[in-house]
Amino acid sequence: MSEPTTTSDSVSVLIVDDEQGLTDLYALYLEEGYATRTAYDGETALDIMDEDVDVVLLDRRMPGMSGDEVLTELRAQGFDQPVAMLTAVDPGEDILAMDIDDYFVKPIDEDELREAVDTLAKRAQYDEEFREYFAVISKKAAMEANLPEQDLAESEAYQQLEQEAEDAKTDADNAFKELTETDSTAGFRGL
Repeated sequence: MSEPTTTSDSVSVLIVDDEQGLTDLYALYLEEGYATRTAYDGETALDIMDEDVDVVLLDRRMPGMSGDEVLTELRAQGFDQPVAMLTAVDPGEDILAMDIDDYFVKPIDEDELREAVDTLAKRAQYDEEFREYFAVISKKAAMEANLPEQDLAESEAYQQLEQEAEDAKTDADNAFKELTETDSTAGFRGL
């Protein structure tokens, strides 16, 4: 079993599949190092979904509410966590319109599943680091656009923003480097 390279103890995964045995197997695969939640139907998944979930693994074909419908509802409720479809349905042209981060055709083994969750968690971390960087840069730019250089030079807040911008850029660069080291072949899986 491969060990995840993120701080997986803090990664929470929601696994949604109507095949209870498969859902429980996926949870067992992730038991070591990940916090897991399971749902055997779409309605339950929506009920237990919250901001603490970091990654969603979603079956596409389920009775009642399909995975596509669950995905649409998650996005409508404002959840932007990474979602991977884990399904027996081969992807078609409709995959282009799906707001997902990855697509896996079953069966998927333990190492593939752990790698997928780890990669999705890293992508989310990179997104967060990137957003923080742009937030600091935007604040800094607003001060630069509205204050004379002399005031900027004397402003402790501006000096703090300059340091925060430098730190945020370093954090974003490091997150991107880590992501590309482990995710550089994601687009070529299965070729």
